[in-house]
Amino acid sequence: RGSMNKEKALELLKNYLDEYGDGFVFHSSFICEFKEILLKNAQGAEKEVFNLLVKQLSFVNALGIRVDCADGNEKLKGMKSEQEYYSLHIQNKTVNIRLLMTFKNEVPMFLAAFNEKEGKKTTDYSQWERVIKERSKQIRGDSCEE
Repeated sequence: RGSMNKEKALELLKNYLDEYGDGFVFHSSFICEFKEILLKNAQGAEKEVFNLLVKQLSFVNALGIRVDCADGNEKLKGMKSEQEYYSLHIQNKTVNIRLLMTFKNEVPMFLAAFNEKEGKKTTDYSQWERVIKERSKQIRGDSCEE
């Protein structure tokens, strides 16, 4: 079992985000949440999770705001916002990760990541709505309330 040590996994994550995330913006909380999932849920499968992450980042690169057309991704419905938010999907035997993101002037902004429990038919994003709107504002540098 080729389990990676923690430092190596986190180092790799940083390198992947630097290399593939050129022109992407990652909220610091997104990175923390993703690390947390890696450490708690993806032990021994880090490399596979990274490959799936890279696949999603390349979908974002290629499709932009049409990224919901790819592989299990979706636009979040029912958000009271003029902005579109998206959920990207990373799934294998060990994880079922949702990456919540949006675009600002075509720049992808990654806002939150969580590991979805199996067995639910539809993901409930309502508890994330306030969080991602807040983080989106922080990245935009505009902290005023709507």
